[in-house]
Amino acid sequence: MRLMKIFKNYFKRFFIFSFILLGLFVIRSNNSFADTFYKNEINVRINKDGSADIESIMDFQASKGTEYYIPIGNLGTSKIVNFKVSEIQNGKEIPYESLENWNTKKSRQEKSGKSGVLKTSNGYELCFGFGEYQRKTFVLRYRVTNFIKLLNDSDMIFWKFVNDGLSAAPKEVKITISKEEGKFDNTNSKIWAFGNKGKIEFLDGDIVFNSLTGLTSSNYVTVLVQLNKGEITSGERINKDFSYYQDMAFKGSSYDKNYKKNTSSKDRQRISRLAIQFIIILFAGMFGTSAVVSANKKIKGGYKKGDFKGEYYRNIPEKEWWRLSFILKCAGFDGAESIIRAYFLKWIQAKLLIPMTEEKGFIFKKEILSLKINNKLEYDFETTTERKLFTMVVKAARDDEILQENEFSNYLKKTSNQTSFKSLQETLKQDSLSYAREHNLLNTSDRGKWTYRYNENGKKFTENLIKYYNYLKDFSLLSEREISEIKVWKDLLIYATLYDVADEVEKQLKKLSPEFLENYDVDIYSLHTAMIYSHVFSNNFLDAYSKSVQSSSGGGGGFTSIGGGGGSFGGGSGGGTR
Repeated sequence: MRLMKIFKNYFKRFFIFSFILLGLFVIRSNNSFADTFYKNEINVRINKDGSADIESIMDFQASKGTEYYIPIGNLGTSKIVNFKVSEIQNGKEIPYESLENWNTKKSRQEKSGKSGVLKTSNGYELCFGFGEYQRKTFVLRYRVTNFIKLLNDSDMIFWKFVNDGLSAAPKEVKITISKEEGKFDNTNSKIWAFGNKGKIEFLDGDIVFNSLTGLTSSNYVTVLVQLNKGEITSGERINKDFSYYQDMAFKGSSYDKNYKKNTSSKDRQRISRLAIQFIIILFAGMFGTSAVVSANKKIKGGYKKGDFKGEYYRNIPEKEWWRLSFILKCAGFDGAESIIRAYFLKWIQAKLLIPMTEEKGFIFKKEILSLKINNKLEYDFETTTERKLFTMVVKAARDDEILQENEFSNYLKKTSNQTSFKSLQETLKQDSLSYAREHNLLNTSDRGKWTYRYNENGKKFTENLIKYYNYLKDFSLLSEREISEIKVWKDLLIYATLYDVADEVEKQLKKLSPEFLENYDVDIYSLHTAMIYSHVFSNNFLDAYSKSVQSSSGGGGGFTSIGGGGGSFGGGSGGGTR
């Protein structure tokens, strides 16, 4: 009897173990049939009547179901009209047939090449039949009426553009919000974004959001914009102040929770001016009066990003790119940010920093980006500034010599570290001014002192900078002949990072012949990884610094909050294939 009992227990355990293995196998098998959402690019144009024309470009591969659907609710008085879908085939848009009545019960073949709208109790479902289980690019267009919300004290955009709970979350998201008339900038708007690791900023008159890592099913993209009263005169009128929605959005977010909702716009502007004055005085004590005198100055008389469209310069403007911080800033690019970003790329390319991922969490594992410091590598720093910046990276990484995304925040909690980092940025700026003087790029006054105005040499130098930017931005111009030396394409990638157009250059490199890539040891996958990590970690460093010295609730753009964004219009949860 005892032997029989032992055998039964053994058989029971074996059965349970087999069941678990079978379950794992089923899960793994199901994952092999998972949808893949490569990229979602969303373009929004705000019209004079307060409506918005939305274009959503989806690089997507369905692996199950008969259709794709997008739930959009919480609309207030808004309506969705003129929903159209097309598919990109061989570079051309092929329009889908628009049906008045959408039937979800039809087969995949019956739905293929067709689109329609379902009304729900909460809003709409935008639907289309994707046809074959292949990677395709879809273009969805529709208009949202009363997109702009007209509040008592200001006006607002508050919209959930990407849902959580999708059948497949997009690996990359870009959202561009533009106006039919006029531009967005920090004089007429304040901007925030929620639900993911990303960055939102004013760029060339638009509001631009970019994800920095792939989204998960729990991520979403919600954008909040406060507009000056009267910027747009039509829309849905709501008898509430902006603070009502801001408080809802900020709940559970990383933005400053001490923002006073009862503070008026004029009071906030006055407080901001006082804060700026205080910071200037503070920095005067840190860096001396000379830094204060030049704090708000820019070099004038040069060309800026956006000039010379269609004109190109094909040579590296300056090999010592780390000396161009302030010159780039005055030309409309990132300043110190671009140099730091390029340094991270340089270190990753040299294998001084090694990209890796780590899993965090006990039950629900989550991958985070990390950089392993290779202390065994003999590396010659080209400047003391480069060495100082890398020393900060090492200190932030602490004893394990693995730098995680959030470790800059802890490092910059110390005032001494904040001071050191600010000093480094100032050094980059002053070195840039020294470069301009050494190369005779600036005018001199009657007394022989250097001014903040370019002479003809300086204008020509900025012209070359802009034309080289145009050359890299219009990446289709690149050829194997033009980058046939390894030094050339490495410098090219550095400048692509400085200009923040690395994506465009990477796309072109992928088009080069396999023989060329093999001959010059161009590993596209490693290159892509290097550019992602350099962008993420340089931005993390700068974002951590900005948050350590000023409130993150200011609305001037920057990194998004992973949480928050509640109370928005549009969007919802769920969607994807079914």
